Amino acid sequence: MKRSLQLTVLILYMAIAGCETYIAERRYPTLEDAKADHLYERGWLPDVLPPSSVDIHTVNNLDASTSKGSFRFQPSEGPLLFGKLIAVAPADAPISNWRDMLMDYKQRGFTAWSYREGDGHWVFFCITSAGKCEYTMWSAPGATTTTASGQ
Repeated sequence: MKRSLQLTVLILYMAIAGCETYIAERRYPTLEDAKADHLYERGWLPDVLPPSSVDIHTVNNLDASTSKGSFRFQPSEGPLLFGKLIAVAPADAPISNWRDMLMDYKQRGFTAWSYREGDGHWVFFCITSAGKCEYTMWSAPGATTTTASGQ
């Protein structure tokens, strides 16, 4: 009986441990700090942020290959960012309540921009005049690199 209880406890422990989600959250005061920590090489953000980017915050779900975050930049550098993005958000995404999310951002004055690289798909929600962006990213196998020029 005691052995059976130990086995049950062991199986329960393994089941709980196996359900753990791995989240990596990072904050960078400046773009230089983010680059020093190899943020771009990790694939959580593409190399599109303007040089003045600050207050960079990323929350990465390693199990689901998703990311969300935010950053700020000098509004005068907006063209450096938006010249690398496409001025549209996809109609569908593998994110619950995606359409509600799009509507919420639009109602709060954000404009949606998209970027794809490899399997990653990013949507940036930005208020250009405030130099503020929030983003969400997911892995989309089979995606190709897409820039504002369509290359």
